Amino acid sequence: MEGRIALVGSFATDWIKYDNYQFKTTEKGETYILPTEDAVFSMYNPFNVAEDLLLDLIQMGDKALMLEGQENSEELKKELLIFAKKYGLFGFISSSVYNRNVIGESSMLMIENNPITKEKVMEGKEYIYKFIPFVEDGEVEFREYRNYVDVVKREDAPKFYGKRPIVMDLIFSRFYSEEIHWILGFAKMISTHFNQLLMYRKSSSYLTEQVTILAGKFRTEKIGFTINQLDKTIISWEFDSLKSTIETIYGFAVTDETTLVDRCKHCNNAFIATNLRAKYCSPACRNRANVQKSRENAAKK
Repeated sequence: MEGRIALVGSFATDWIKYDNYQFKTTEKGETYILPTEDAVFSMYNPFNVAEDLLLDLIQMGDKALMLEGQENSEELKKELLIFAKKYGLFGFISSSVYNRNVIGESSMLMIENNPITKEKVMEGKEYIYKFIPFVEDGEVEFREYRNYVDVVKREDAPKFYGKRPIVMDLIFSRFYSEEIHWILGFAKMISTHFNQLLMYRKSSSYLTEQVTILAGKFRTEKIGFTINQLDKTIISWEFDSLKSTIETIYGFAVTDETTLVDRCKHCNNAFIATNLRAKYCSPACRNRANVQKSRENAAKK
């Protein structure tokens, strides 16, 4: 075991992160995270950092579960800022609806268990403005032409053409924002799923049939793929949200027999084991556990 997540096929998706983010609150008291006005963007491939991305999300979920009901606490905000600077926002605007072309649609058909609303259908513009609540007049325009819709932004942000959905132009802008409880809710779901998975894994010898863990929570409806040829024929997967990317990484990580994602027996942090006998996330935790065990044995004498 190499401590790497085994991904089958070609996984490559362009995603954007900014070097600085901020929190803003709407008049309704909804707290969002979004890039600062002077933030500088950079592009990366999330699959190149799959291991760190997954473990950092589980850690954030663990902390959010521990501080349940304290979403606006400074501790959780600090965790969110660190995560956003490393990986960007999640692209919930795309992953929460069945609509392929979010921009220009008159109504949105909501995916079950989405973080945005319990309604099954939302009016198109109302939905889009849930993600740009702080935009000022003239900063973003949606221009409709005969056969397509375009997003015009008054900022220096990446512009995508071709096969990428036009909504990506909005997701990668400085105006795009996401409510912190959407992000923390997703992180808590992954952390909770992982905890239940470990519980069932340890009691697998007693199971008489397959158990579905948190049924209906994974809704990666819009993952696409192409068939590519160079020296061999491969599947090349395509994603239009970081959320779907993370769910896919998680699915491969916990189901592949060559990868063991576990929790450290000392600090309880999630880690990717380098061998099946590994119990600790680091030599430091192993040493601390040995010291603690020695002290406990000495106290019994």
